[in-house]
Amino acid sequence: MKLLLSLLLLTTVLSAQDDIIKDFIREHRRGEENVALKVPGWMVNLASDIGATASDDPDEQVLFRLLGELGTVRMVTFLNEDFRRPESSVVNLLYSLERYRGFERWAEVRTQEGDRVALTVRYERQKIRELVAVVTEEDRTTLVAARAHLTAEELGRLVNQLEGL
Repeated sequence: MKLLLSLLLLTTVLSAQDDIIKDFIREHRRGEENVALKVPGWMVNLASDIGATASDDPDEQVLFRLLGELGTVRMVTFLNEDFRRPESSVVNLLYSLERYRGFERWAEVRTQEGDRVALTVRYERQKIRELVAVVTEEDRTTLVAARAHLTAEELGRLVNQLEGL
């Protein structure tokens, strides 16, 4: 009975994490040029295998290997003008994930062009379990949320391979 209650609680907690991201995507996919999609993990893995085999570019091969480490991917891209204050909704999403759902901000970068990139992850038992990346440009914002099962060292190794090419 304790095992059943533990599994039920775990399922509730895990789905609650998804609810914050799902709600954000549901809200921000509205609009003619706004797009949201969900790609199942098996399809992500299949596409990464095919892409890595078909590509001759070393940069692309590293990216496809990284993609192969991801599970289900959710994405939304929207025009900032379609929403009253899109930057505050992104800030609220990241705050909620980091404050209440165990995510940690691993990177926040501003490019010379003024674009902002934020990477936050849920790191548990020495593995990255979920990651959320938000790219905010002048006119468009893109959020990518993915389940993952890789160590920080594996991610660092793949990023270093990409930088070294």
